[in-house]
Amino acid sequence: MANINVSAASNFVTLTLSTSSTFSTSTNLVVPALQDVTVTNNNGVFRWKQLDQLGQLVAVTPATNSLNLTLVLDDTTFYGATWPTVNTSASAASQGLFNISNQKELVYFKFGWGGGSGNQVTGSGYLSGLAPKVTPDQPVWISPLIIEVYGQYTNA
Repeated sequence: MANINVSAASNFVTLTLSTSSTFSTSTNLVVPALQDVTVTNNNGVFRWKQLDQLGQLVAVTPATNSLNLTLVLDDTTFYGATWPTVNTSASAASQGLFNISNQKELVYFKFGWGGGSGNQVTGSGYLSGLAPKVTPDQPVWISPLIIEVYGQYTNA
C-alpha cells in the first residue's frame, strides 16, 4: 500500500478553477496557499423500520458532494485581475473568487490529490462559504471556501 504523500513540491495538492468546461492555462484560476482540504462525498440514505425486521432498512439516495477548503488569500486570487469591474463572461482568473461567488457563477474544477500520482477529481459547482478573517495573531487574511458540487465528481 502506498500513501498519497503531499509533502514535496512535486506532490502538492492543487485546485484549478475555470468558468468554461475547457481549461486553458491563460484563463484558469489556480488557487494557491491551500491550508486544509476536505473532499466530501456523502451518500444520502433513507431509513425505515418494518415490523417484520429486527434492524432498520436503508435505501441510498443521491450524494451531497463538496470540496471544503481553507486558504490564505491574496489580492489577485480573491479579487481577480479586473476588480472592481464585474463581467460574468470573463475568465475565472479575471473575476477572482469573490466575483465568481458573488455572481453565483458555475465553475469547473480540477482538484489534484498530489502524491505524484496525477490523480484528479473534477466536476462543476458553485463557490460558497467565503468568510475572510484576520486577527492580530493571524495577520494575513484566511478564508474558508466551499465548492458545492453540481452532480457527481468525475475522475481524470
